Amino acid sequence: MTTCASTTFLAVARHSAQGEDKLKTMKRILSFLFLLSFLLSACGEQTITPVVTAAPTEIIDWGPVIYNDSSQPVEVRVEDLLKRMTLDEKIGQMTQVEKNSIAPGDITKYFIGSILSGGGGSPTNNTPQGWYLMVNEYQKEALNTRLGIPMIYGVDAVHGHGNLLNATIFPHNIGLGATNNPKLVEKIGRATAEEILATGIPWNFSPVIAVVQDVRWGRTYEGFGEDTALVTSLGTAYVKGMQTLIASDAATPGQSIFTLATPKHFLGDGATIWGSSRTERYELDQGNMQVPEEVVRELYLPPYQSAVDAGA
Repeated sequence: MTTCASTTFLAVARHSAQGEDKLKTMKRILSFLFLLSFLLSACGEQTITPVVTAAPTEIIDWGPVIYNDSSQPVEVRVEDLLKRMTLDEKIGQMTQVEKNSIAPGDITKYFIGSILSGGGGSPTNNTPQGWYLMVNEYQKEALNTRLGIPMIYGVDAVHGHGNLLNATIFPHNIGLGATNNPKLVEKIGRATAEEILATGIPWNFSPVIAVVQDVRWGRTYEGFGEDTALVTSLGTAYVKGMQTLIASDAATPGQSIFTLATPKHFLGDGATIWGSSRTERYELDQGNMQVPEEVVRELYLPPYQSAVDAGA
């Protein structure tokens, strides 16, 4: 705000506070707001130069560090960590970068919290050892930040660890849907979990639990089928296969899942309308879904609800 406008505002505010009833005060305020635009233009050149101050250098003593103490309750550790984080660190932790879009040093510089290997996101040495070394190098960068927060690595292993050379590849979900065999799908989830974990990755961006309603969608093969009950059954089985710890697993203290599954992509993604996509040359993918709430709850919500109930 300009100097002239600031002076006028103070005068009006001071006058309005002197015992006027509410109606008169409101009228005066409205009159002032109407006139303010003219005052701003009249005083346009008399701007106040912002005062730039240096960032505070005071180090706040938050007390004993407990966020890295595994014997403490999770909620207590999270609260202790959050109060120590700067805004930049919080933004970085909420950011996930695709593996082929990050440069050496970026994790430490920007406090990046997660990396994803999407399609083609393999290391040059595309072996289990090469993957493990790649993930470990990223992790070293994360641990070299001020607070040493570990980075979380994810991968698109939608029908086996397909980015890894010579990995076990399974049929796409449309083929698994044809089996209608939850026990088989659970075993596939477990096998995929073992292979991604062998390369140092604990997080899989799978399963797709879209209830596909238009076979023209180019990603129909990613879903188990068009039937809600089928998708719910097989999606939940896959989540259990990915996440369930068994007696022979060498779990660490406090570990509650084997690997992390990610039911995706979004509620209703199998029900987009033809021609609604805003992406060039797409018709259905990334398009718009328009159905009544009761249809959402009946057809598209159950697979997600069941996956969450199963621990996703």
